Amino acid sequence: MKNIFLTFCLLIIGGCATISESRLYWGNYSKTLYEYKKNPSAENLAKHKNELQTILVKSKEMKLRPPPGIQAELGSIYMNEKDQKTAISYFSLEAETYPESKTLISRLMDIVSGKKEKK
Repeated sequence: MKNIFLTFCLLIIGGCATISESRLYWGNYSKTLYEYKKNPSAENLAKHKNELQTILVKSKEMKLRPPPGIQAELGSIYMNEKDQKTAISYFSLEAETYPESKTLISRLMDIVSGKKEKK
């Protein structure tokens, strides 16, 4: 009886993990981020930036929310490239998709717009 209960619990936990993973499309995020962190170059940054954009497109095609932080990370890349308008648009998308991120996003938007200095 104990083994049946344990098996049942493992199936429930495993099933929940599968459902959670199936609702987010991560693409090759880990690979491109690792390559960029391991060897920070303009080429690796471009590959990672492209992967972030691909994740957003594929998520939309699959009718899924993008993973948390993807839009904000893309906004940060544009912020570092001094593309203020695009950075703010991605930060806004992140705040709309994940309302719990609004405090952080509003601070980032203040930095981009020049209201606060970056520390």
